[in-house]
Amino acid sequence: MRFARAGLRTWILLLYIVISIGGFALLNNVFQSMQHKLKEDIGRLELVGELRDLKIANPEDSLAINRIADTFSQAKGSLSLTLSQTRINSALILLTVIVFSTLIFIIVLSRISKPLRELKEATEQIRRGNFSVHLPETGIHEMKLLKNSFNVMSRELEAVQIRLLVAEKEMIWKDLSRILAHEIKNPLTPIQLSIQRLEERFADDPERINQILPEAIDIINQELENLRLLAQDFSSFAKIVQPHKETFNPADSIREICKSYMADYNIILELETDHLISFDKTHFYQIITNILQNAIDASQPEHPISIILNREKSFAVINIKDQGAGIAVEDLHRIFEPYFSRKNKGTGLGLALVKRLCEANGAIVRAKSKPAMGSEFHLIIEKVNT
Repeated sequence: MRFARAGLRTWILLLYIVISIGGFALLNNVFQSMQHKLKEDIGRLELVGELRDLKIANPEDSLAINRIADTFSQAKGSLSLTLSQTRINSALILLTVIVFSTLIFIIVLSRISKPLRELKEATEQIRRGNFSVHLPETGIHEMKLLKNSFNVMSRELEAVQIRLLVAEKEMIWKDLSRILAHEIKNPLTPIQLSIQRLEERFADDPERINQILPEAIDIINQELENLRLLAQDFSSFAKIVQPHKETFNPADSIREICKSYMADYNIILELETDHLISFDKTHFYQIITNILQNAIDASQPEHPISIILNREKSFAVINIKDQGAGIAVEDLHRIFEPYFSRKNKGTGLGLALVKRLCEANGAIVRAKSKPAMGSEFHLIIEKVNT
């Protein structure tokens, strides 16, 4: 496993050492073979031819032969010793060459690998998002070119990052504008309906306008207060997931929300009143209003929309059901995605906001639907123990 993790430099160094040692061993074997052959040739040297020509006639000839033999033996021994020293010296020279060449190779490899380490560290910085990293353009010519290319890439990535940040900020503002416009539209509908009723009553029977004036004023004031809370909430988009919870009766809030719709739409309420929940009131208003508005958009005016509040164990469950066109099976799992909508109007943010607000307050939202049979939304909120 350790060898498997070895770097390129280690493998190159090991390969060089193996080749060097192998070359040393090969050269040493060649030298030894040559010396061994030379020794054999020396051993086969004979003085027969020379001695054959000599005529041993007197003692002086015998002495001459002995001197020649001694000289030959000394030369042969000196030659053998020289061959042995040559073998040792050759081995030492080869070993020295290998050591020095290895040192030189390591130095050169270090000069090459150091810039590679710098590049590796720089790429790690890039991976962590630091695009301002810059390498000194030093080293051999090829490394200078490589570092220059890296620096150009780093500067381009930094420029791209800046452009992406600007684009992301613009996208956040666009999203915020769409959501805010969508949420402002919901309170404006009851205000518009109340004003229309006042105008109709004033045109038909101006003397009896006082009969609906207090209720219309209450509705307008309530929706204006909701608009004020929305503006306050959207002043910082991050606060949308930081609910300010308070304990209240959801049945009372649902009645207040539906009051402005019931004069024009068939809304049936079945609300158990003995429930208390801990929830952000503004978020609760947004959730109910968005689901109710979706039900109204999907239904014919004469079709009833039912809102049922009951208890299941330690939870308050709110069911909002319509008899509209329903949702296609392939679309049901996408209805809480931002900007997803099959309606001709709308931004596709209403149900996405509902899901986000429910998650922020620890609630659960679920949807059931069948084409041509309407849709049903379930809000599951933990009750407050009393």
